[in-house]
Amino acid sequence: MAVIITELCINCDACLQNCPVNAIADDTDNPTGANRYYVQPEKCVECVDLFDDPQCAAICPSIGCITWDMPFIKEFDSHFLNEELYKLCSKDGIVKSPAFKEKKYRKDIPLSMRGVGKEVQVEPEN
Repeated sequence: MAVIITELCINCDACLQNCPVNAIADDTDNPTGANRYYVQPEKCVECVDLFDDPQCAAICPSIGCITWDMPFIKEFDSHFLNEELYKLCSKDGIVKSPAFKEKKYRKDIPLSMRGVGKEVQVEPEN
């Protein structure tokens, strides 16, 4: 996962319909039990090689709802395994963590902007 849907989510369905890799679960399928949409970290590719920007943030009407997370790579395996925010899928009893399979991520987004609530989409200036 490279993005997180925050509590600002209004469950409007826009991101779910716009995700090119079907990485978003709706509020009724959120594995954490939260009443908001959820980006499945083991599926999200930040729209790398697909679009210029993550499409969930591009379509989201709630400015600040989509924030950058750490890249889904081996270096951050413990981040995804040990945080309550994530419920990773498993396959044949093996958890699909970054150690299982890394995902593409936007290398132009510095680590200092990841995992700290930095918005993917910002409100346009007037």
